[in-house]
Amino acid sequence: MDTKEIYLKKINEFIEKYKDVSKIASINTYLKGNAKIIYGLPMKRFKALFGKYINEFANLNNDDLFNIINSLFLSLAFEKQVAACMLLENNVEKLNIDLPNLFQEYIENNIIINWAVADQIALNILSKLNNLSFTYDYASHENYLLRRFAVVTFAEKNMTDDDCNMLINIIKLLLNEKEEYVLRASGWAIRNIYNYNEKIYFDFLNDYAHKLPRIMLRNAIEMLEEDIRMNILVTSREKRDGLK
Repeated sequence: MDTKEIYLKKINEFIEKYKDVSKIASINTYLKGNAKIIYGLPMKRFKALFGKYINEFANLNNDDLFNIINSLFLSLAFEKQVAACMLLENNVEKLNIDLPNLFQEYIENNIIINWAVADQIALNILSKLNNLSFTYDYASHENYLLRRFAVVTFAEKNMTDDDCNMLINIIKLLLNEKEEYVLRASGWAIRNIYNYNEKIYFDFLNDYAHKLPRIMLRNAIEMLEEDIRMNILVTSREKRDGLK
């Protein structure tokens, strides 16, 4: 048994130990039916449990580590893909891989098919990359998960001016977006501009609130005080009506 098989066997044993078939239905509902294999470990519980064992993978060479991560993603199992995300998050700088291209291939080939795994990738892995220009290509892709990637990458990032400008340009590419998962994620990302620089946030809304899809706008302003939020909604509606 080679190194990859030994570690995959350990992960299988770990999942078998903690799985709970009674939770499969609720997890499937949470994932909107977009998971091919579910063992019955909610993400929060799985991450807490598996996080205690993550250091056991620290001494693996790069080839073995990537082969394990790749095998976990290719398993199509929700919990194993979460484990792959956790291992990759811990080793983003160690592994010399074209991650944006890898994840695009995973999604285009229906290996990653649900938003929960996609969000783990965007928030904890892609956001750490130095060059985020791939998000422009993602934003124009026909697959909604890649378009969601494009904005969620910025949703909880420690922003810079360059990040804000890039995100705003990406939002402009999504003004005709129809997919609710992308619209809500875009609003989430816009809220993070507020966390970094309120002036940039309000300047952007002043210029574009009336052009944003309604779901995106409502999610972008939901944390504001009610009077400010209502003023933005009324003003944007008036501008929107004026364009008709």
